[in-house]
Amino acid sequence: MSTDLVEALKAMGYADTETPALVRSFPPAVTESLRDFRVQEVRDIVETLLYIYIAQNSASSRGEGEGVVEQSCYAYTSGPLFALAQVDLIRSVSWQGTTVIRATPAGEAIARPLVEARIRALDIPALAHEINEVVPVLLAGTVKGSYVNKTFPSALPRTEETFVGFLLNNTPGLFSECERFAARLKAAGCAVLAYAYDLDGRGADGVVYTFPPEFAYILKEMLETIDPGVREHYDMLIESFYSTFTVLRYLACGEDYDRIRALPAHRRELSRVLSLLTDAIYILEGVREDDGVNLARFIVKDRNLYDVHLRDLGRTLMTDVAAKIVIERPAPEPVVESPFPKEAVPPVPKEDTIAAPVPPAKEAVDEWDDALFADEGEEKEEEDEPVAPASSDADEPPSVSPSGFSSSVLPEHRQSHLRGSNAVPEERRSDEPSHVPTVVPRPGGLDVFLGHAQDGRRVNWSPGRLNNGHMIILGGSGAGKTETIRCIAAELAAQAMPVVLIDFHGDMAASTGNVRSYKIREGGQYYFNPLELDPEIDEITPLRATSDFVDAISINFPTLGIQQRRKIKNIIKDCYRSSGITGKTETWKRVLDFDNIESEIMSCEDEAIPAYLEDIFDYKLFSGEEKISIPTILSGGITHINLNALPENLRYLFADLFLRRIYYTLQATGEIPRGTENDREKFRLFVIVDEAKLLVSQKSGSKTSIKAVLNKYATEMRKFGVSLILASQLIAHFNEEILANIAVKFCMRAENKKQAQENAKFFEVSEKDLLNFQPGEGILIIGSEKMNIRIVPSSGRNP
Repeated sequence: MSTDLVEALKAMGYADTETPALVRSFPPAVTESLRDFRVQEVRDIVETLLYIYIAQNSASSRGEGEGVVEQSCYAYTSGPLFALAQVDLIRSVSWQGTTVIRATPAGEAIARPLVEARIRALDIPALAHEINEVVPVLLAGTVKGSYVNKTFPSALPRTEETFVGFLLNNTPGLFSECERFAARLKAAGCAVLAYAYDLDGRGADGVVYTFPPEFAYILKEMLETIDPGVREHYDMLIESFYSTFTVLRYLACGEDYDRIRALPAHRRELSRVLSLLTDAIYILEGVREDDGVNLARFIVKDRNLYDVHLRDLGRTLMTDVAAKIVIERPAPEPVVESPFPKEAVPPVPKEDTIAAPVPPAKEAVDEWDDALFADEGEEKEEEDEPVAPASSDADEPPSVSPSGFSSSVLPEHRQSHLRGSNAVPEERRSDEPSHVPTVVPRPGGLDVFLGHAQDGRRVNWSPGRLNNGHMIILGGSGAGKTETIRCIAAELAAQAMPVVLIDFHGDMAASTGNVRSYKIREGGQYYFNPLELDPEIDEITPLRATSDFVDAISINFPTLGIQQRRKIKNIIKDCYRSSGITGKTETWKRVLDFDNIESEIMSCEDEAIPAYLEDIFDYKLFSGEEKISIPTILSGGITHINLNALPENLRYLFADLFLRRIYYTLQATGEIPRGTENDREKFRLFVIVDEAKLLVSQKSGSKTSIKAVLNKYATEMRKFGVSLILASQLIAHFNEEILANIAVKFCMRAENKKQAQENAKFFEVSEKDLLNFQPGEGILIIGSEKMNIRIVPSSGRNP
């Protein structure tokens, strides 16, 4: 390990605990070349690389970031640039006489973990408290603007040609608020200043703040600290302003026609605006569009009156923007100090970051018996005495209420963020035990009772109040993951919400209760056909079904070659044709029999293909007596898909294809309408997967790899009313693509020191806490909220 490199990273503020891993991200050839430089020179070289990595969205062509112009790098002498070029960490390209520099893939591989370490060290709750809520909503890309390329002007725009320029010039205080946010990130090393440069001919366009490719993760954490109602309000408000702005630009300048035509919201706004101009235009028959929202057409009959109306509408929009986006809070003093801890970056988890595990209450010790929470099928060191049922929910204490968790008394906006993750409202701080009647459900609410916080209050998960309904549950064997899953499933089913359990080990469903169970086994009774089509679901075409089938096979049989995949695809397409099934929906009532595919596959001249797929046909995986009905699953109750009797590779293949079919079925029903206030109407299905790592891509970012099913649809499923509840042992089992789309994380007891080390680092708690938790205890995180809770097992809940 290069001593100078280690010292340089420490001088840049990185923590001792992270330095070894960061040094390992440097290839040996690069590390060796850095031995020729002094510590300060090494630091300059690394800082230059980070600058280029972050700034390479500042110079763009056709809206895509292509690098950073050389002039922006003048703050760094030619020495670091030359050193980086020598080891192929940066490259330069000439665009019509302009030299643009960007990081090579090798340079990005070094810079990415360094930037991610800086982002992890950001104090997001403090930043969110300092910045008005509209800022992250605006920058999150709800609408289009210059920040799509992760840039923001460092000075108030001189024109209003872009929507961002229009907003900033017509909203007092908004530019200052955005600029303060960008300056805070720059002070933390998570943003830089660079020349904005249009490489298509317009040249330089002033200095802009440029954010790293990981900017979305900063915004995501910021958004999770905002009250969902406030966030939804600003989302809808900005989208409405953007539609009106785009329509007025189109009517005044003839710009953005393609953008108007592409979005139904813009076409509706165009029709509305034209209805206000009827004395100046002739409205013609609209152009029909597939989604039913026609594109309005018109002819101007009075140009002067037309222009007057457009100016009036522009002024009205300006007034509306200024009135509805109000920065009421006084601007705080400029922040000089970096949000990094003074000692190191990122912060070293401290022993007191999270309070010690909750001691069992004296009157309910038996409730926390290990036997209740031990996963079925696992060996237990001791046999415990039978537990006594806990008291009914009628005697439960009051409810905890961080953002996204329901309570009988809701906190004021952002109140919990100001008090801290384990805060208790002042009026409830009492040594007397709390006693309340049975909790009354919120009208239209969806509150899932989890357990109790340290002070004994109820904790409910309210997925409809979060930006998504996804959750991950982590913990080692015996931590209580299976019992937690059962409790959540039962709570959802009790509220008539449909739940499907994808069970690889056969122990997720409760032994009692109303559970619809399908055991998939050799020659078994139940099946589903992934190649069957439905005229009502036009998202699943013969080609789409074929591609998905081959993709799933490729994921589960990774050594299958490209040519072999192509042959399988062609065989299936030929079978569709021979069955009379074409791209026309009227032919989709016919069924492609898997026996026909089997005969074609097994007679294939490439002997490797039958060898790969023969288990599918031997086990009759996709044929049987009774087809599993997805409409029945969606009707309500708990559906248990038990895959334990299958070989491992077939378990994952079945689960992969089954989840794809669920996704397409829900996609055909359409998106959940924006602005839906009833929490229950935001969800059509809760999907719970244990051992979810098996359905997650372990590597992200590869253009050639095929994405696993959860990576592919985690973001999209939310729009169609799906909540994913994913369980595994380690946070490392979920890559960034998954974690970026998970609102709630629950970490239970670690099985060993290695598990504790990995999970403790992510959750910023001590390893000792994770090792000392009792079964059923864990740390619950939503955004910046963090609390210790204890799950109430099935025996302690009302039937």
